[in-house]
Amino acid sequence: MKTKLISCLFVLFSISLFSQEDYTPSGKAFATIFANFHQGIAGTDEAAFELVRGYIGYEYNFSPEFYAKINVDVGSPNDLSPYSKLRRYAYFKNACLRYTQNKLQIEFGLISLKQFKLQEKIWERRYLMKTLADEYKLGSSADLGVNFHYQFNDYIDADFTIMNGEGYNSIQMDDVFKYGVGSTVVFPKNFTSRVFYDFTYNEINESTLLLFTSYDYKKKWNIAGEFIFRKNDGWEENHDIFGLSIFGKYNITSQYQLFARFDKINSNKLDGETNPWNLADDGTALVAGIQFNPIKNIKMALNYHDWYPRAANMEGQAFIFLDLEVKM
Repeated sequence: MKTKLISCLFVLFSISLFSQEDYTPSGKAFATIFANFHQGIAGTDEAAFELVRGYIGYEYNFSPEFYAKINVDVGSPNDLSPYSKLRRYAYFKNACLRYTQNKLQIEFGLISLKQFKLQEKIWERRYLMKTLADEYKLGSSADLGVNFHYQFNDYIDADFTIMNGEGYNSIQMDDVFKYGVGSTVVFPKNFTSRVFYDFTYNEINESTLLLFTSYDYKKKWNIAGEFIFRKNDGWEENHDIFGLSIFGKYNITSQYQLFARFDKINSNKLDGETNPWNLADDGTALVAGIQFNPIKNIKMALNYHDWYPRAANMEGQAFIFLDLEVKM
């Protein structure tokens, strides 16, 4: 019996080795460009051509299990002054290794965070505007850390992430980590929902709850909504932020698509105060327009984009944009 078992294991091991030897490693370079022309129509007369950012990278499949990616983001970090943003800076967006085995996937390094990927995929217009948490600095689309993802079946998955917590262009070296857990549910097949929660402890807890759901009707139109609640922002007690984003699309043809999005960001009032603590950054945004795909990997969108602050003494701004995305 033992001999038969050893023989079976040897055969299985030999098949595994053969499949590995039969696999041909491969890789490819990629690049993406975001650019626009915009003209102010209310609150500002600003007009300019702008190269928003570019991504240049390489991905490589060592085997069916091991995959690596490096991606350089050429743009301007969010913490620069408006004058410094005229300069271009290159920094790593991704530099990671991924291991996949059956239903388990592990990523390590400077990784893309899964709490943004679903929303970006359904929004489809990252070149025009980031998704809610990323746009209003309630999280980062990538960070140093490790992610464990498990696909239970076609309808539900779960993921757990340990990360530095300060994003890919502000890499910290301390021992304060952010922990996140999430799950995506697809049921029925035209409904897609996700819940995600993260927290960081630094004397007090800072936490973020994200809820997202999307409905797709026969790939003809889609509507989606996202809600975010940030507790103790910046580890300041009772400094909370509420975010809401609703967006949708309608496919006129395979090349033309109508879209619209409404965002709202609010903060709470502290005890004894008459105004919200983050009033200067509270407000609403509206984006609406038409997208044109002349050929695969090229998108352009003519759209209206505004921002109206919650503060009565601050003036809103509105623009007409012509945005462009090119993937190579």
